[in-house]
Amino acid sequence: MLTKTLAKIDRYYPILVVVVIGLTVLMIFTLRGIFTAFNTANEFDPELGASTLKIDKTVLDDVYEKIKNRKVPVLTSTP
Repeated sequence: MLTKTLAKIDRYYPILVVVVIGLTVLMIFTLRGIFTAFNTANEFDPELGASTLKIDKTVLDDVYEKIKNRKVPVLTSTP
């Protein structure tokens, strides 16, 4: 009886080692991908900060005045 139990235990440990090694490799690849994506997202491109933005103030003021002075339609309900 004891030899059957030991034989089952002896087969269990190699399978456990293979599964743990497989999960470790999977975890390493997953973390490497996550940290690579994190580093890529945090890279600063100096050309993005150097862009110029032109805003025509007269056009902006005209649009603002039109929006500010527009009439809001009144909702009516039929009795």
